[in-house]
Amino acid sequence: MGIEDAVCPYCNTPNTMAVQHQSDMARYRQEYQRTQESVMEKTSFLQRQGSWLVVLSILLVALVAGVILLANSWDIGYSIREKNVERTAAEDYQVMDSYLEQGDYGKFVGYYSANDIGIFYENPYQGLEMAAYAYVDLMRYVAALNDSSSFWYKPNRIGDTCEYIAEDLNRIYTLEDRYSDDADRYLPPDKRVYYDDLRNRTAAIAKAYFGLTDKDIEDIPNLSKKKLAAMIEEGIAS
Repeated sequence: MGIEDAVCPYCNTPNTMAVQHQSDMARYRQEYQRTQESVMEKTSFLQRQGSWLVVLSILLVALVAGVILLANSWDIGYSIREKNVERTAAEDYQVMDSYLEQGDYGKFVGYYSANDIGIFYENPYQGLEMAAYAYVDLMRYVAALNDSSSFWYKPNRIGDTCEYIAEDLNRIYTLEDRYSDDADRYLPPDKRVYYDDLRNRTAAIAKAYFGLTDKDIEDIPNLSKKKLAAMIEEGIAS
């Protein structure tokens, strides 16, 4: 999605970042308008005094300041949101930990997204959120395969669905490779129990619905996504 997109074009989920961005932009435009009006009032006075050079200088400064302010509005808004997330981090972490302890990864992912936790670089849930999101996405495709009325059910595009499933499986089983440069930050040891739980649940789904064996699941980090998608499609067909 682009920053100006109010909703996701696929699932119609509201884009909270777009809402915040548009709000910031509206506020900056109002500030720019007030500055412009103030400059025009001063210009009128100075024109009567015949100070054309001063008038032009003030207008130039105001226009440059306005352009810079608008150009940096996204960075300013992002910085403000990041500080807000950092300020409420302790309370947010308690809520997310409670969802994790309950094994409710759907609520965990929803809360992480709704509260912009991802924009705070220091948060310790980044790797876990990637795996949990992939798991929730995987469950949606499993449900679609068993419900022909589902929005996600595309019998004529089963190959595409298997590629999406392969991507989800790859994310869940290759976290260590993805975050090998800074594992302690992105995959902290105190979250390991949840990674293991997610993988155990994923393995059960992969065996029951996609026909994968324990050996296949063990080999996921070494398989190409295309090969894994073909194995999943064959398993579903059989």
